[in-house]
Amino acid sequence: MSTTIDHKGILSDSTATLARVIRAVDQAEAELDVTPNLSFGVSSNVSADLVSLFLRKHALLHGKRLNCEVGGHDDVLNDVSRFAEAGVKNMLYIPFFDNLVPNFETRIDSFFDQDIEAIHSDFIMRTKLMFEKAKTMSMVYVSTFHLYDFAVDAGANDRRKMVLNVFNAKLRDLASGFPNVRLLDVGTILQTISTEKAFDRRFYFLNTAPYRPVFLDELARCIALASRGFGTYFYKALVLDCDNTLWGGVIGEDLMDGIKLDPHSFPGRVFWQAQQAFLGLERSGTLLCLCSKNNPEDVDQVLTSYPNQVLKDEQFILKKVNWQPKVENLKAIAQELNIGLDSLVFVDDSSFECESVRAALPQVRVVQVPSSLQHYPKTIQEIRELFIAAGIMDESRSKTNQYTKILKASAGSADFDSHDDYLRTLDLQVTLDRNSPKDIPRISELSMKSNQFNLTTLRQDVGDITRRMASSDNRVYSLKVSDRFGEAGLTGVAIVSWEDEIATVEAFLMSCRVIGRGVEFSIWSQIAKDAAEKGCRFLQASYLPSAKNLQVADFYDRLGLSRIASTDAGTYYMKPIDRFTPPTVDYIKVICGI
Repeated sequence: MSTTIDHKGILSDSTATLARVIRAVDQAEAELDVTPNLSFGVSSNVSADLVSLFLRKHALLHGKRLNCEVGGHDDVLNDVSRFAEAGVKNMLYIPFFDNLVPNFETRIDSFFDQDIEAIHSDFIMRTKLMFEKAKTMSMVYVSTFHLYDFAVDAGANDRRKMVLNVFNAKLRDLASGFPNVRLLDVGTILQTISTEKAFDRRFYFLNTAPYRPVFLDELARCIALASRGFGTYFYKALVLDCDNTLWGGVIGEDLMDGIKLDPHSFPGRVFWQAQQAFLGLERSGTLLCLCSKNNPEDVDQVLTSYPNQVLKDEQFILKKVNWQPKVENLKAIAQELNIGLDSLVFVDDSSFECESVRAALPQVRVVQVPSSLQHYPKTIQEIRELFIAAGIMDESRSKTNQYTKILKASAGSADFDSHDDYLRTLDLQVTLDRNSPKDIPRISELSMKSNQFNLTTLRQDVGDITRRMASSDNRVYSLKVSDRFGEAGLTGVAIVSWEDEIATVEAFLMSCRVIGRGVEFSIWSQIAKDAAEKGCRFLQASYLPSAKNLQVADFYDRLGLSRIASTDAGTYYMKPIDRFTPPTVDYIKVICGI
């Protein structure tokens, strides 16, 4: 990482000249002593080759080295085949609206409806074929359509915009059927940087190259955000201070009448907007917590009684409102939620508190509220971007209720003589599905982010899971857990492969939400039965240690498998299936689904 830091200033500078960026990227890659660990293919119906430079740039900013393959001009179907042959795992497709047919935008007004429909149908057909051919890729990023030649809107109906909207609507509908396809909203980029900075009309006419570097740089940055920094971070919880972070002023001194929070006047409207943004994050799957040095009663009064308060008590999964050091409170939050410190983003207005957390807990992402409040909205946007991919599945959204039920269940266990006695009252049920295509995005998401209960830490993207489900030698199990408190959703994954007489557990992982209930033992009789039906006589598994999965180091011992080898790299197990007897979990009902 030290080699990339030398060039980070240039790579982070959005005003750096193209020549300086090229030199910095080349030098950083030459000094970074790793082989490329990311691969991208770029396909377009215009010349957009320069985007490969900016993909490499943003990969370097996240400590990754990226190799990029550029496809042919307007040859997306052959591009996908070539990328697959070259082992390319990710793809960017840029369909340029004006070049679907030459000068399409200008000609729209002269085309008959059936002409436009023919162009539309041809594009959708080819794009669907491309999506099908790219199903086993990790991710396919597709830019939405946009207008190139913006005319003044005089209030009349603009047929170009209406056609554009139809094309984009169909593109979104088509993409929704492919779990590894993600659309990039180019309209937002154009609003951010302006069309004059985005387009180069001279080069479009000369070389069919419409985009300026600033646009391609921002497009690559959006891909970095959508991929969570090319897989380098996965934030789950946003931990917020209260005074001068959620509202203006100090509640303990200014009291209810003195704090600033309203949608109509400055500075209250800044904090009101901030709370609206945080509410949106909560609803998309981010866990909200409070970490504030305050009297709890004062904060509770604001949450429940202040007329302009947006975030209510039910939006916060945990509240650490006390006079303890914030470092200790952040540790407690991570422990109680059973997530890593590197899953936390902490927001505070105090330089002292921010520096204290940075020094003591470098794993935590710290964001300081700017002293000039007019800059706070920009900071909020940066916070939102850290969680931009939080809710890719419906069951990933609004997790607060799920975690609240877990915390309540944990608290209730104190009333019983033993943990097992308490678990018997929960009416636990596990639905075990096999090779369920609709679960592919969630299965991949779990494999990418689960660390603590993850026996091999095998990361599987959407394409990997798709390939495994299509293979007759693999089976992907997904576990859906529920109890009397409600549904926990898809919270466990097992991947098993078969070769000759051996069934190998390639991966077994579970969400921290359901650890410790016996769910982890309940499914193995069925997995062993499935393996025997495939003609396997032995069950094989391994534990590969990581910095975060030490809690499961002896899981396969407790499951009843026999150790056959143990090295620094891992512990390896095997047992005849007819002698394999996993622990009995009689308080869990296991239902075999598809």
